[in-house]
Amino acid sequence: MYSEFWKIIKAQPGRVRSLWLIVSVTLSVAVLEGLNMSLLLPLLEAVTSDGESEHWVSQRFATAYDWIGIPFNLESLLVSLGALVLVISILKYVRLIMVAKAQVDLTRWMRERDMQRLLSADLSYFHNERLGILSDVLTTQPTRAGNAFMVITDIISSLGVVIAYLTAAFLISPLLTVVAVAVAVLMSLGIQYHVSKAKKLGAVRTLRETGLQADSVETISGIHMIRTFLLERLKLGEFSDSAKSVADSHFQILKNQSQMVVIQEFSLFLLIGVVLIIAVSILGSGLPVIVALLFTLYRLMPRVANINARRQTLAASLSGLETVAKILEEASKPTVVSGSVSFSNLSKGIEFKNVNFSYDGVTDVLTGTNFCAESRKMTAIIGSSGAGKTTIIDMILRHYDPTSGQIQIDGTDLKDLDLQSWRQSIGVVSQDTFLFNTTVATNIGLGDPDTSMDQIVEAAKRAQAHDFIENLPAGYETVVGDRGWNLSGGQRQRLSLARAILGEPQLLILDEATSSLDSESERLIQEYIQQAQGAFTMIVVAHRMSTIQNADKIVVLEDGKIVDEGKWETLMETSDVLANYQRLQHSG
Repeated sequence: MYSEFWKIIKAQPGRVRSLWLIVSVTLSVAVLEGLNMSLLLPLLEAVTSDGESEHWVSQRFATAYDWIGIPFNLESLLVSLGALVLVISILKYVRLIMVAKAQVDLTRWMRERDMQRLLSADLSYFHNERLGILSDVLTTQPTRAGNAFMVITDIISSLGVVIAYLTAAFLISPLLTVVAVAVAVLMSLGIQYHVSKAKKLGAVRTLRETGLQADSVETISGIHMIRTFLLERLKLGEFSDSAKSVADSHFQILKNQSQMVVIQEFSLFLLIGVVLIIAVSILGSGLPVIVALLFTLYRLMPRVANINARRQTLAASLSGLETVAKILEEASKPTVVSGSVSFSNLSKGIEFKNVNFSYDGVTDVLTGTNFCAESRKMTAIIGSSGAGKTTIIDMILRHYDPTSGQIQIDGTDLKDLDLQSWRQSIGVVSQDTFLFNTTVATNIGLGDPDTSMDQIVEAAKRAQAHDFIENLPAGYETVVGDRGWNLSGGQRQRLSLARAILGEPQLLILDEATSSLDSESERLIQEYIQQAQGAFTMIVVAHRMSTIQNADKIVVLEDGKIVDEGKWETLMETSDVLANYQRLQHSG
């Protein structure tokens, strides 16, 4: 648990140095706190005696004051105490500011690190993780790590003050201090059970909270379907069950903390009672010694209690880091690694050479796939659902690598190409269009500061989107809503097309881009496809025959295998599969 946190501290640049700086200020405060407590005995003697110092600690202070040239009396002691309190307060403020800055920096750095890992993870990684759990990794757990950092520095601070107070108490009465330490150690041992229990309870809370967040994100994302199928009561019941389990976890943690508070308060009473009996009945200590020692112990024991309470809080908080570490461990091991050959121009084409692919390593999705998408030609891929069409697109984008075989770009293995330069040369329009909750212009330009408004408008015009954009309330500055829900499906698709062609890509991929559109939107996109033929290398995945009739080549997929290949006119005479698709669509 603590080792995982220490790995995080060491990984963040400059964090170890700032931690040592915080520890240095903390120890300085502790030393001054101890000196402050030590001055209490001579102050009490100055109040209760005739001015003669009886205890050796008071005598040492008197000697020091004489050496400096300051009168050793009540007034000078009060001034000294006041000065110490002022310096201690200033240092405590500096320490709190340093801890606060380190805490928020650690939280921010963890979020950025975790997001970077997720953005670098293979696409397959996200198929196996719930969105809500990953959201929790980016939000709740970094906050807890930042809080844990603050708790650790607080423990260090309390430890320093405890050592300083113990030193002061030992100088006042060694025997009574040893008794007090023995009782305190026994108290800490008795509390260790609750600290261990806090770790287990914290792990349960983390699992339940991530589950609750996953349920929340899933419910909100699926609100349209929930309303359609009248699932409100079912989903509310599931959410209530999750919320109750999280509440129970929090209650168990608070209950554990409350039990520890009761034990500590009783132990404090026991400690003071034992010290009083020994001091009065056995040692016959004077009133100044007893008062000074009891006051020191009274200030000391809350610090000990705070250390134990903070240990419990830390155990509950850090347990989540182990869960995060396991989740991110897989994300940190991408199987798709960028090559080093920079890509600039697609002059020949994309060739699949005996490509096989399986998602799970057992069932093949593609088997013996061989075809070539020639440069500046339109290649259409058609097939039933599950035939492997989208898998081919994902492999061209290199979201996945072939299980066997090779994909060549102008004769170069796709694995050898620099991923960034390759993907920058591709424009994609998919069936499931994703738009960010921002303006139309930002969605088309993808927030690129180098993209001018004129370029954005020109891309929109070419994608047949300019006219409807101009009719929106704020034109290109209209916010499209979450996932673009303020727009119709056809409008979202045309914005996606404008985004895809903005950068003049070498390769334009249309993956079921017209499958769920109305007739007018489909017509507009088909017009663009016809106009763009010859300007780009185009790969079009489609169900509708009307979209692919003018393709230079049609590849027919069935159960992961290419069963036919050729132009429309030829295939309509020779391909039973394509003819069957055509017949089914006309009969529908």
